[in-house]
Amino acid sequence: MTKFRGTRLAFLPGVFVAAMLAGGHARAQLPAFPAIPVNPDTAPDNTADWFLPFVGYQYTYDNNLFRLPSASVRNEPTVKPLIPTNISMEDHVNTGSVGFDGHWIAGRQSVDYDFEFDDNHFVRNEDLNNNSGNARAVWNWSLASDFFGQLGGVYTRSLSGFSDSFFFTRDVVDRQEYFANGRYQIGPRLAVYGNIDDSYTKNQAHAEEFNDLNIETGKVGLELATSQQNTVAWEYRFTHGHYPQQVFSLIDGIPFDADYNENSSVLVFKYALTDKTVFSGDGGYLRRNYPDNPEIGAYSGIVWHLKGLWQATDKTSLSVTASRDLQAYLYAQSDYFVQTGVAVSPVWVQSDKLTWVLVASWYKQDYIGASYSEVILFGAPRHDTISAEQGGLEYTPIRSLVFTFTYRHELRISNQAQFGYNDDIANAGVKFKF
Repeated sequence: MTKFRGTRLAFLPGVFVAAMLAGGHARAQLPAFPAIPVNPDTAPDNTADWFLPFVGYQYTYDNNLFRLPSASVRNEPTVKPLIPTNISMEDHVNTGSVGFDGHWIAGRQSVDYDFEFDDNHFVRNEDLNNNSGNARAVWNWSLASDFFGQLGGVYTRSLSGFSDSFFFTRDVVDRQEYFANGRYQIGPRLAVYGNIDDSYTKNQAHAEEFNDLNIETGKVGLELATSQQNTVAWEYRFTHGHYPQQVFSLIDGIPFDADYNENSSVLVFKYALTDKTVFSGDGGYLRRNYPDNPEIGAYSGIVWHLKGLWQATDKTSLSVTASRDLQAYLYAQSDYFVQTGVAVSPVWVQSDKLTWVLVASWYKQDYIGASYSEVILFGAPRHDTISAEQGGLEYTPIRSLVFTFTYRHELRISNQAQFGYNDDIANAGVKFKF
């Protein structure tokens, strides 16, 4: 759920609206386009102060904006009343953007900051018009060469997704996050580290306030460097989730309070097989319990994340990621599922001006017994599979001008047919950096 970056990659704003419409910024989400490698000739110099304002425009076409199921399912007696007749499945979105990125240095300290404001206009579903964007400030602190960390905050504002909610009017989701982390290098091979994080997610639509969620998380870890490039670490992680606006639900006739606690013990590693092949990941055991309802919705099981990166040549790379974790979408925080899947992405930096990216992914989502859509809406265990194919390119004819083009196809198959859908999104964008 945390999404920090030292340097803003020009490609990412180009898929902002597409990612938003595909399901919103997510605590867990299908992978968006991976970061485009930054050309050293055009990357900002983090050893000096800099400030880069920008303006941009993005056009997006979505042929199934509300993630509706097939016509036969939409006409079923249990589904048809849920879908308004005055909405358009297809839509065109025009987004104008303005913002800036910056880096400031003061002695051993530095601050990274960025801001983006987006004005989104829908051609057919005009009631969805909204303003979105993000802001971030991170202080990179250092008390000594062996003791350093970060302190900062992130704010995001985005239109809610539609694939799980069956809510077809505008719901803008605001999220604030504050964090602090630190690392102390005990010796050349041993380090201890930790972080704390506090986030607040707010749905503006009254009918969706039950998804408002405050999360407190933290972790402590001990890392051992087995060589210059290889490390292994142990982490203890904890989370407390609180739903401030939730009306108590009934599950099997029992009042249910969705506030929860999570604890996990995790082994983390990084291993460089060669100079061009690196593996990293983590694995451990997670326990979730609902203190006021210990017999409902509790989950325990193995979670893991793996990534392999092969830098085949100076201009081509292949990344493969696989994972199993307990997840939820940002706009549907009360819907938790165990997600298992894999994504494969080749990247080709054809030249200093042109980069191509492909992504193919497959994910299986098994919803747990405390999930809103599974138990409360339709009263049956829910299992989904989502496959997606993405392609995109970034073209930089001159240093200050970036063009982006992306396409994504997504298919969800669910044993609860009302949640299945087929969707295509295409967008084109331009960004000018002063």
